[in-house]
Amino acid sequence: MPSFTSLVAASAFLAATVSASPIQLTARDTCGAAPAGSGSQAPLAQPTGITTAALCQAQCEANNSCQSFVFGMVNNVVDCILYSVPAANVPPQSSANLIVFDKACTSVPAVVPTAANPTGANLHKRDMCGSAPTGSGSQTPLSQPTGITTAELCLAQCNSLASCLSFLFGLVNGVDECQLFSVAASAIPAQSSANLVAYDKACSSVPNVVPTTSNPTGAATGSNSGGANTPTVPTQGSKPAQQKRDTCGSAPTGPAGNANPISAPANIDSTAACKAQCQADASCKS
Repeated sequence: MPSFTSLVAASAFLAATVSASPIQLTARDTCGAAPAGSGSQAPLAQPTGITTAALCQAQCEANNSCQSFVFGMVNNVVDCILYSVPAANVPPQSSANLIVFDKACTSVPAVVPTAANPTGANLHKRDMCGSAPTGSGSQTPLSQPTGITTAELCLAQCNSLASCLSFLFGLVNGVDECQLFSVAASAIPAQSSANLVAYDKACSSVPNVVPTTSNPTGAATGSNSGGANTPTVPTQGSKPAQQKRDTCGSAPTGPAGNANPISAPANIDSTAACKAQCQADASCKS
């Protein structure tokens, strides 16, 4: 059995070992705080044309040397500054409007700074999903893809573009319009036509309805996702008649006959686009 003296000696040895090798605490990421480093680290790069902290983060992620970035609006100019050190080491900036983020931060704001919100911080606004745009700026579209016949297809175009954060959709002068933007829907400027409504990229249940003169925004009208009314099930006496299930993606096996196509529209590159053409024609059933 160890003596009291040996136990005391062992305890003293352990205490000395711990004090000599302190436990290393992992620093938490800095995500949207005022930089307060004590050094004089110079920026790695200052990319221009960056409108949100999320896009500034994308610039940092594209640079292997970048570990953090500073973002904000100063004198009506949006600044994105990349650093090769962690955010904790980034020195104080010339303006309180500039805040720092570590490269690994999640949920970095995708909000364009304004005079009232110069850091571009999230203001906990809900996504805009089908409302008239009311932004006060002069933001121009990233692109305006053609041949897009539903808001859902316009969303697909936005999803395919990393810099797209929102889009406009609607029927104007008989033409379906899809406009993609690099800002949140709340920042899209008011449009000349009330038929154009705005959606944030994160919206769910975006309508898959082809606009008409009576529904120029292509809003969902209470029908199914395809825009056609759900058929009722007829009855025979007290028993419901068996309803045939829709054929969705199978080889056609109908009786031999001379049923010719109603039309064969060109430049259709997906099933969804072909379906949209069918929905636009009242006589089309398949």
